[in-house]
Amino acid sequence: MKGFLIYDIKRKQRKRQTKASSAIRLIAFLALFMLSTLVSMLTPISLPLSVGRASTYTPDNLPIPYLKDKSQYVSNPDGILTQMAVDSLNMWLGEMEKAHGVQTILAVVEHIEGGEPYDFCMALGRKYGVGSKEQNTGLIILLSTRDRAYYILTGRGIEGTLPDAICKRIENNQMLPALREGDWDEAMLATVRAITKYVDGDDSLVGKTDFENEVDVAAALIAVLVCLGILGLFLFLVVAYERKKAICPNCHKHTMKFVGGKVTKNRLLGICTHHDTYRCTNCHFEQLRTWDEDINGGIGGAAAGSIFGSSRRGGFSGGFGGGGSFGGSFGGGSFGGGGAGGRF
Repeated sequence: MKGFLIYDIKRKQRKRQTKASSAIRLIAFLALFMLSTLVSMLTPISLPLSVGRASTYTPDNLPIPYLKDKSQYVSNPDGILTQMAVDSLNMWLGEMEKAHGVQTILAVVEHIEGGEPYDFCMALGRKYGVGSKEQNTGLIILLSTRDRAYYILTGRGIEGTLPDAICKRIENNQMLPALREGDWDEAMLATVRAITKYVDGDDSLVGKTDFENEVDVAAALIAVLVCLGILGLFLFLVVAYERKKAICPNCHKHTMKFVGGKVTKNRLLGICTHHDTYRCTNCHFEQLRTWDEDINGGIGGAAAGSIFGSSRRGGFSGGFGGGGSFGGSFGGGSFGGGGAGGRF
């Protein structure tokens, strides 16, 4: 009996040891599983940071900051240009659009799909319709550093201001020396400086502000006409209502005149009722007309009440437009293939 008890105690101890080791193995497995899950979750976050700068851009996936902020003309998704250069370029290109209506996308990237800058610029111009539709004053400047390619594409309306030969001269004299030194900032700054000089010398280009002024004048004229129309309709309804009140229901002549009335108040309902007596000066027919008025001053419906209902309580509100958004939009300009480009 004693031996059996000892055996039973040892058997229970082995069971407890087995359970403990199983629990340890389970905890270790769960720890490894959680660690591997955490690593797999962190890996997708770090990968884009390492490969994002080597993205291949197309006209469809190139970020266009101008669409969100109309003061941002430069697309610099790979951070090739310094922020100081981007700010200067945005300022110059903004002034050029305001003064001459030349709308620009300046893109600096590492790599474009296919590596052909002309095809990329043409597809970009057609996708967004860069430049005003009236003047076709679009301009696209592209630099792809890994492809060692560049292009200046001009809209149809500024091909005379920036003909192919002038674009090539700007590239050879201003852009290429800096590109060969790897000075991306100076390449773009010198190029835009030279372009603005040629654009400033063309008095035929109408600034964006001139178009905005024309739109503002047209909007003001429309607003005046709408207000006059509303006022005319109001006066017409007033005259029609007064004429309708003057028609005698007996002889059907405009001879009904107000001869007296009284007012009864119902404080429980908060209204007072007007009892007006009208008499026809032609056939002496009399008619009692009643209408209700809010004790607080509003006009309610009545048997012969106002055709304007409770319009005295409210005012006319509204406006034209809903306030401008900060984002910009392109004007629908077209490109005929003018400009120049090359490789360095």
